[in-house]
Amino acid sequence: MKEVIKNLLKQGHLIEPNLIDIFSHETLSRIPFTNLIIDLGPPRLISKKFFLTNIPRIIEKVNALDIDKETLMKVNNYLMTFLEKKPELKIEEREEKEELINKKKGKVIVTEIKEPQIKKIEVKDFVKYFRDRFLTLKTFIQDHDLKNLTSIGKISTNRRTLSIIGMIYNKRITKNKNLLFEVEDLTGKISVLVNHNREEIFEKAKSIVEDEVIGITGIGSDEIIFVNNIIFPDIASREKKRSTKEEYAIFTSDTHIGSDKFLEQNFLKFIDWLNGKIGSEKQRELAKKVKYFFIVGDTVDGVGVYPGQEKELIIQDIREQYKKLAELLNKIRKDVTIIMCPGGKHDAVRLIEPQPKITKGMAPELYEFDNLVLTTNPSLVKIGQTEDFDGFNVLMYHGDSYDYYADSIDILRQNNAKLRPDIIIHFLLKKRHLAPSHTSTTYDPREKDYLVIRQVPDIFVSGHIHKSAISIYNNILTISCSCWQSKTAYQEKFGHEPDPCKVPILNMKTGKVNMLDFN
Repeated sequence: MKEVIKNLLKQGHLIEPNLIDIFSHETLSRIPFTNLIIDLGPPRLISKKFFLTNIPRIIEKVNALDIDKETLMKVNNYLMTFLEKKPELKIEEREEKEELINKKKGKVIVTEIKEPQIKKIEVKDFVKYFRDRFLTLKTFIQDHDLKNLTSIGKISTNRRTLSIIGMIYNKRITKNKNLLFEVEDLTGKISVLVNHNREEIFEKAKSIVEDEVIGITGIGSDEIIFVNNIIFPDIASREKKRSTKEEYAIFTSDTHIGSDKFLEQNFLKFIDWLNGKIGSEKQRELAKKVKYFFIVGDTVDGVGVYPGQEKELIIQDIREQYKKLAELLNKIRKDVTIIMCPGGKHDAVRLIEPQPKITKGMAPELYEFDNLVLTTNPSLVKIGQTEDFDGFNVLMYHGDSYDYYADSIDILRQNNAKLRPDIIIHFLLKKRHLAPSHTSTTYDPREKDYLVIRQVPDIFVSGHIHKSAISIYNNILTISCSCWQSKTAYQEKFGHEPDPCKVPILNMKTGKVNMLDFN
């Protein structure tokens, strides 16, 4: 029996059998692992649940040890393999304890985020939230070839070539017009400088935002690092998926039902096309093949969202707005599966992300549908799965963080990102986070950061900007949806230029996307 287990048993601790192989692994014998476990104040019975829950704390303690880099890397990599694993739960406990729930609903599989128990938010909640983000994104960055990767706390006084992975604490421009960052990890903080004369690296560094996690390679000591390269936790290019069946999916958002600027006649025209009532014979045949209809937030206009909104409402009761939404969606033929999430400030859910799905108490009529799937914002939805095809993973996110980045990042502002929202999506995919900066959206600090893009989607669909845009990023189809509302004073204030009544349609067999115009 390995030393770790022997020592724990000698000190009166019991170990669950399913931890024997884990604790006996030769990697852990290279460090004082027994002491690290005991320092956590373990119960007399050390369970697998206790071990998995404390993985981030154990990794933090490992990084603080005075050990060689090779051993540090091996131990960290071994412990990281357990980071995302859940403790074994009894069947009756699983529904209550898991926050991410996979539910099969008709033709789709939805990964939605379970609403947590209401409690007071404390400083320690933010610590856990950012620690989870750091450790998760660190694993993606480690896939790159980082020369002499080390933790900040282990950097010596000797100047040398090295790499670190850290979270951006702050950034500023020096009097010499260089970019200076403070970067931190679980072991410490260090200054990092990007020289403005290194144009390619400097341009890359200008798009760095506070609180994102990046990799840095450069030359330096424990005082400062001069940057030679920057690595983002980017999504690598992947092979495009193709369904074995010729089915179609369509996408929209921001219907804003209840507003006097809701384009109801155009929306009814769209429903008539979807039901095969209008259009040429070819267009009607195409409509029959539509099997999935995504609606990505701001489904109703809400009440009291902005000053003077009541003057622009034709339905001033939000429950009646949802009732009208249900009446319109009920006109759609029943073999089309509708997948709908809330979003932004207009739906009757909390503003904090992740946002829960629209409740039965607020919109009981929506719960009477057999072909309507309500989910959270964000959520991951799998469609088109067959025996010989794994299906498409669709990431739904309304996009409430988009205005912040379009206004504050030079490259996005210079490229009129509010007229080209797809470049905002590309910007966030590169960072593998839907809202990396602390102030870019209002969020719920849980033990897990649910705005991290953990699973690579095949399709990323969002709305909010009211501008349609379709593009490809590393073979991910990115869709910014149109809207069904003409321009309001509120949108003008934010610089939005609506492009209403456009509906992208995806041929799931060929991957081709066309734009339908019901304006």
